[in-house]
Amino acid sequence: MPNSEDFFFFSHISNFRRLYAKALSTRLEPYQVRPGYIDILNRLWKRDNITQKQLHAQLAIEQATLSNSLKRMERDGLIHRKRDPKDRRLSHIVLTEHAISLEPTIQTAIEELQSVINVGLTINDRRYFNRILKQMTSHLESDIEDPCLVLLDEVGDE
Repeated sequence: MPNSEDFFFFSHISNFRRLYAKALSTRLEPYQVRPGYIDILNRLWKRDNITQKQLHAQLAIEQATLSNSLKRMERDGLIHRKRDPKDRRLSHIVLTEHAISLEPTIQTAIEELQSVINVGLTINDRRYFNRILKQMTSHLESDIEDPCLVLLDEVGDE
């Protein structure tokens, strides 16, 4: 049986993620931007006119998820695809002027939400939480790459 504190910790993390996505979605909705677009947009704001393969290499999402997101982003007028003149099999993902103009607005919405989340937390609280979360994430990444079964024998006081 898992430790109840561990169970509630992961329950809290799951609830936090859900509430964060909902709050971010509410802030982004007027601009027809979904929370799932943010990582993609951030990469493309730094450098667009890249192939889907190049973009995928920068993101920690499945290829199918990226493909579906790009289709929705194209439908929503945030990107368009441009055929590579040297290799017609390739197409490049290019931000629309509309998407480029949204960058400061989207960044402000994210910063505003971050301010809401950080109310009452010191800089040390945030740094400690980020450090712990990075460590836990690293442990999960390692486990996914090389899963192992850990067996523990419990020795009771007799």
